[in-house]
Amino acid sequence: MVHPESSDSDAPTRKVEPVAATTRLDPRRARTRWVTRILNPGGARPGPASDEAAAPDDPTRHGPPGGAGGATRVLRAATRTLRRPARPGAAGPSGAAGPSSAGPAPWWRRLLAPLVSWFPRLIARVVVGPAGEIDYAVPAQLRRDYRVLGHIGAGGEAVVYLAEPAGAEPGGAAPARVALKVYRPGHDVNRELLDRLRARGAADPHTPAIHGYGRARSAWGEDVAWEAQEYFAEGSLRTVLEKGPVEDARARAIVRAVAECLHHWQETLQHNHTDVKPENLLIRSLDPPVFALTDFGGAVRATMSRVYGGLAITEAYAAPEVIEGRREAPAAWWSLGIMVHELVTGRRPERGESWLTARTTEIDVSAIADESWRLLARGLLTPAPSARWGYAEVTQWLAGERPQIVTPHSHAPIRFADVSHDDPPSLAFDLLDRWDRGEVWLRTHWPTLRTWLDREVNDYTFDRSYLTDLDAHPERVHLAISALAARYVPGMPPRYRGLEVSAEGVLALAQGDRSRHGVLREALELGALNLAARHWCGHPGCRAEGSGRCALLEHVQHEAPLIVRQVEATVAHLAAGPAGAAGAADLPEHAWDGAWAQAVELVLDPEARGRARRLLRAQSWHPRHRSPAPLVDWWREQRDTGLGRRSTETATHAALVTANLLLPVAVRMGEVQRERDRQDSRSRRRDRWAAVSGAAADRWERVRERLNAGVPGPHDATRPGAPPGPWGAGPYGAPLSEADRARARRREETERRRVDRGMQQIERAMGAGRARRFAYPAAAAGLVDGLGRALRADGFYPDPGGPFAGAYEGMVEFTGLPLVSAVADAAGAVVGLLPGAVAEQWWPPVVLAAVLLVLGRTAAGKARARTRLMAYRLAAAGSVLMLIVALSTGLLTLAAGVLIPLYNVFG
Repeated sequence: MVHPESSDSDAPTRKVEPVAATTRLDPRRARTRWVTRILNPGGARPGPASDEAAAPDDPTRHGPPGGAGGATRVLRAATRTLRRPARPGAAGPSGAAGPSSAGPAPWWRRLLAPLVSWFPRLIARVVVGPAGEIDYAVPAQLRRDYRVLGHIGAGGEAVVYLAEPAGAEPGGAAPARVALKVYRPGHDVNRELLDRLRARGAADPHTPAIHGYGRARSAWGEDVAWEAQEYFAEGSLRTVLEKGPVEDARARAIVRAVAECLHHWQETLQHNHTDVKPENLLIRSLDPPVFALTDFGGAVRATMSRVYGGLAITEAYAAPEVIEGRREAPAAWWSLGIMVHELVTGRRPERGESWLTARTTEIDVSAIADESWRLLARGLLTPAPSARWGYAEVTQWLAGERPQIVTPHSHAPIRFADVSHDDPPSLAFDLLDRWDRGEVWLRTHWPTLRTWLDREVNDYTFDRSYLTDLDAHPERVHLAISALAARYVPGMPPRYRGLEVSAEGVLALAQGDRSRHGVLREALELGALNLAARHWCGHPGCRAEGSGRCALLEHVQHEAPLIVRQVEATVAHLAAGPAGAAGAADLPEHAWDGAWAQAVELVLDPEARGRARRLLRAQSWHPRHRSPAPLVDWWREQRDTGLGRRSTETATHAALVTANLLLPVAVRMGEVQRERDRQDSRSRRRDRWAAVSGAAADRWERVRERLNAGVPGPHDATRPGAPPGPWGAGPYGAPLSEADRARARRREETERRRVDRGMQQIERAMGAGRARRFAYPAAAAGLVDGLGRALRADGFYPDPGGPFAGAYEGMVEFTGLPLVSAVADAAGAVVGLLPGAVAEQWWPPVVLAAVLLVLGRTAAGKARARTRLMAYRLAAAGSVLMLIVALSTGLLTLAAGVLIPLYNVFG
């Protein structure tokens, strides 16, 4: 069940209402693979009525506190062997009739059951997506370790459930309940912090006790993170704020408790929590107030001068500088200022219209009537982080003192597009956000910006060459904007021309619309990804190196140009070489943009190489994608290099890119080559036919001449000087008798029939290659039939309720039909003529399949005409015999050869 997100961006964490009862199998006895969940949705069948209707006081039923939410029923998993269904109305094992008088489903419905059950789930997965159905789905691994009692809430990163360890015995001591947090795909836990908190145990009052964390496989087959922590029954600070303004004494106690909690996190744990809000302050005690800060996704190391974090924030409680990626300690105290305003007035203060105005505009706290509380709110809500109050000032205020509000020093502003900026981070953020206006402004105002940085800001850490290069190369203006953003707002996701160029963003550009490939190519050619690598990234490997740079982006910036340079060299060599790759030197720019994008995809995505190889292989064999490109020698050489595994990774990637880039050129040249080959083949066939026809005609003419001239027999030829007589005349001019003329006509007719038979035999031999059309499918059927016989030797009993079980039952019913049984009996009688028990073995169809493969290859080869014709005839006879072998079992072993391997793989 998925609840839509609230349209209010400032809305607090939502409380998810309890849903209906959830039925799940006993984790100790029912283990279902993830593929079964996808291929067989709703495959769990209800058990007996006694198991379904549990008593109200059944100890296996659990519910959330207060009786809210539905119960969770644990069903006993039953296993049965696959048997042929009984006849409608027949009694069961106990003598009672079946539960349904309609009888089992027809065989055709069971045979098509897998397709019917898979198709809706496939459509749902394409339309909804994995993230849509995982909102409230607990992985099976966690259901084995925890009993899920209900939903607690949901946030942008995870869904929280109320659970208890599954090891507790029913009826025993009540187990400690935990808050089970299942993250959405793409989010991970802070393992370093969780290890430290788990080592501290329950002794720390300001942090929840950690029971466990890790990763689990969801129902969609995705690897999601999870953590189990201490459950706080009294809720969070939000429950206190929802009751409206709080009295003065209690409000001071709450401020003191929250300040102690923030100070503990920043000083003792050395972590800045960047998402401080009432929902994350859990109540450990209300008298006196003690809070524990949770949601560790917003906690980052405080030992860094500037923390490069993603925007995992709640805007209503986030400090203005957080949007720039600055995650220092003052950001948490701004959040306390918002909560102070909410404690006293019952609502949050009004914020500026945009982040730019919020950085320089004082928050209006006039709604606070008490002057002392107004001072606290003003000190905590100071826009400048360096002048904002912290733990020391809050402690002084609680002691009755009046700390001073410091006015920070500001630089002379620089104006960009109707907005004045007092510091470089504000300007860099605005240039990055409004990149189209920034492009026009920076091309003409770069000297002003350089002077401002030198004289007003006095910051020499930024490389001025990015600005001075604009004098000679104004097209590099976006590179200068990226350099400013990398130096001053590294916490922002890196962008180039308004497009995100993080590792994930670069991969999305490479795999996305072709119109974006040009931007990606420009960023790579100018080296913008080296600047983007300075921004914070959430990759654990990059954080583990401690360099503060994204290793993936640096790898792309290094490898992709190397690949494209090698592609350019190969294309230039092919265009100028004797192979004559016509058109390779005149490829359009968008084709080269696509080559850059494919190079990036090959470097970033481990599965891209497999996809590229499948595409190149499909040019030879796929019915829909095959093309004449493999007929071109130089393209086939590049394809073979890309498909091979002996070359280096860069050379392999370059060959794959080259083959894909020059595929249209190779297709055009292959079309010409194929047409030329067709003409040559037609010419050779015509020449062969002309030679055969001429030889036959010459032979026939010689026969006719011999018959017409009355060629003397062997006895007459011994007589010297015997001239041949005319037609109808014997030797020496003597007329032929009627019997001699009849014998001559018979000899003529026999010779004509022999020549005609030879011509027909030659014609049939020329088409003997058609034997592959039926020999190869028959051979494949024989291999599958032999596999089914071998796997079915010990019996096949799939688990009930699955798609393969339904298909197998449907096939068994199909073989039991009267017509099918009659055909199977007739075919079995023919196969039974084989000696011994050969007909029941697995190897005869396999051997016959191998023979058919050899015969089909011989019939389509270059052997003598008589040999090819004989192979054609034997292949036809073998195919008929294979059909009889398959029909002898009613096609059951053929179906078993398909269903049993699928069942063993997908379960």
